[in-house]
Amino acid sequence: MNLSQFNLTIAQMLDYMTPILFASLCGVISENSGVVNIGLDGTMRFGAFFALVGTYFSGSPWIGLLVGIVVGCLLGALHAFITVKWNGDQTVAGTAVNVIATGLMTYLLEYIFSTTGYSPQVEHYFGEQAYRVHLPFLAKIPVLGAFSNLSFIVWLGFICTILVHALLYHTVLGLRIRTCGENPKAATSLGLDVFRIRWLSVIVGAALAGIGGTALSISSFSMFSDAMPNGIGFIGMSAMIFGKWTPFGALGAALLFGTGQTVQSIIAVTGVAPNLAPGLTLILPYVLTLAVLAGFVGKSVAPAADGAPYYKEQR
Repeated sequence: MNLSQFNLTIAQMLDYMTPILFASLCGVISENSGVVNIGLDGTMRFGAFFALVGTYFSGSPWIGLLVGIVVGCLLGALHAFITVKWNGDQTVAGTAVNVIATGLMTYLLEYIFSTTGYSPQVEHYFGEQAYRVHLPFLAKIPVLGAFSNLSFIVWLGFICTILVHALLYHTVLGLRIRTCGENPKAATSLGLDVFRIRWLSVIVGAALAGIGGTALSISSFSMFSDAMPNGIGFIGMSAMIFGKWTPFGALGAALLFGTGQTVQSIIAVTGVAPNLAPGLTLILPYVLTLAVLAGFVGKSVAPAADGAPYYKEQR
């Protein structure tokens, strides 16, 4: 493998990593406030589809990105309405989003585009050269050369990781979010509005999941597939757990899972393991996810009040 191919492989890994990273960051913000969002996969599916629709009819991936964010916010508001305002079961609410997304996006794909399985390709998307961040001075450097021609969405993932870290650990709001996730009673006794903070956290987190879906349909690809996001939302949750509910931990875990997907792709394309059944290569990222969960779920400690409904009269 020459230098160019090596850097290209790393760039592919970063591309695979990005949707996982956005899903994981969604979980980091939401769960640090005390609200579990199982509906990451469904939110990403909504984001992927509507980002594609926005791009298809406007001709601009920027409009598609905005649509993906707005749809994510709306789903976050719905999840918060059920789980924060009415103290509904957080797992059931998230699962409902996943189920609705599976059926509704399939229906809308056929209704809007009159196609089954795949949407038409869009002419402009973040994966094309015009929407990539060009850093030619890095091209001949091992490893760093992978960063010389990345999609804007990949860079946005790194930027959001830094911003979420700064929010949670270097701002008053971040301290309040983490307090609500650890001890909402204490937060209330300090005069904090736990409900408002959880609403904000769930909505912002879901917006990031919407961007993760956008990264699939108009960055990694130029169309929506009925298989999207293909379990990436659940892999993102695993990355969040592996990363111990921290932004940079989630980034490292997303890189690990992105590597798994890259290896699967290399095996499938190059045929380096001709005697290996194709189905076995496809499940590699999911086997890696299960292995990580089996090894770290018991060792990673979630925020103390994560997933627990809060009633104001409990002060």
